[in-house]
Amino acid sequence: MMWLTLGYCAHAAAQAFIAYAGQSSYADLSVRLLANVSVVWELSLTLSGISVTLYVRERRLHRNTRQRLTARITELELRIDPHRTSSQLTPRGETRKGDE
Repeated sequence: MMWLTLGYCAHAAAQAFIAYAGQSSYADLSVRLLANVSVVWELSLTLSGISVTLYVRERRLHRNTRQRLTARITELELRIDPHRTSSQLTPRGETRKGDE
């Protein structure tokens, strides 16, 4: 993703230089380059937001799956060793509040 972004920036800068070839307007060129930088900044923020959202969603789904499978696993473990002690984890696989 980083290389794609850098490639896009290089392409946009090249297009800006081609458009201003032979002209002496430095102010217009600087405004165009700053506009490209803001687009890249917004794109990186958007991708970061999407990444964090996907991480949080996947974490929640993983905990829900652990909770769904915990009862069966506990039953099978107790069937093999009835004297087995608990790990004191919650059904979602988290430690208890006092274990920090």
